[in-house]
Amino acid sequence: MKLSVIWLALVLCVASAGAQTKVDKGMKFEKTASFRVYSLAGTVRVIGWNRDSLHVRGSIARGDQFHMGGSPTGAKMFVENADERNPKDAVIEVFAPVRAKIWVKTASGSVTVTSFLGSLDIYTVSGAISVTGNPDDVNAEAIDGNIKLSGAPRFVRAKSASGKVEFSGTCDDATLSTVSGAVNVERGIFERARVESVTGPIHFDGSVAPGGSAVFDTHSGMTDIILPSRAGTDISLVTIAGKIANTLTATRVQPGRYGRGGELTTTNADGGAQLT
Repeated sequence: MKLSVIWLALVLCVASAGAQTKVDKGMKFEKTASFRVYSLAGTVRVIGWNRDSLHVRGSIARGDQFHMGGSPTGAKMFVENADERNPKDAVIEVFAPVRAKIWVKTASGSVTVTSFLGSLDIYTVSGAISVTGNPDDVNAEAIDGNIKLSGAPRFVRAKSASGKVEFSGTCDDATLSTVSGAVNVERGIFERARVESVTGPIHFDGSVAPGGSAVFDTHSGMTDIILPSRAGTDISLVTIAGKIANTLTATRVQPGRYGRGGELTTTNADGGAQLT
C-alpha cells in the first residue's frame, strides 16, 4: 500500500513538471523602443535593466504557444492559449531597457513592474497591478483588480471600477479614479492631482506643492482629506445635498446656488495651493 502511494506521488510530480513549457528568448533592443505583452492569465513581471537588449523568460502551460518577434525598434510577444475561455496560468518575466515603452494586457493575470524609468501602459480585467519606482508615465487600468503605485512617477493615470487604487510617493500630475472601489493616498506630494469616485471612499493624506492644485470629486463616497497644518491652501468646497461645517477658518459657509447644499471659499495660512 505504501509503495503504491509513493509511486502515485512520483507519477503526479512528473505529470506536474511536464505540464509546463519553459520560455527563454532574447533579442537586441533599443533603449527607448516599444514592447507589447499579451498574456491572459498568470503573472507578468517587468524589470528594467541598463542593457540594449530584451529578454523574456518563464513558463507556459503544455499545449499553449509562445510567440515573440519584431526588431530592435519595436517588438511584441503573446501567449496563445489552447482554451481561451479557460486559459491556463503563464509565468512571464520581461527584462527590458530601463527607458523603454512597455504595454501589457491581461485578463486575470497580475502585473508587477520594478526598477523602470520609461513609459508604462497596463490593462487588466481582474488582475492586480503593482508599480514600484520612478517611471516617466504610468497609465494603469483594472476593471475589478487593485492598483498600487509607489515611488516618483512623473505622470499617472490610474483607474479601476470596483478595485482599490493606492498611491504613495511624489508625482507631477496624477489622476486616480474608481467607481465603487476606494482611493487611498498616503504620504503623497503632488503638483497637480485629481481624485474621483462615484460611491467609493477617498482617503488623501498628502500635500500639494505651492502653486499646485488638487481636485476631489465624488457622488456619495466618504472623502477624508488630511493636509499639513501649516500648508498654504486656497480652498473651495461645494456640496449639492450635504452640509459643510468650517472649523478651520472664520469664513462662513454660504447657501448652495441651487437652494440646497453649501459652498465655502476660504484660505488656510497664506494660501498658494488650490484645493477644490
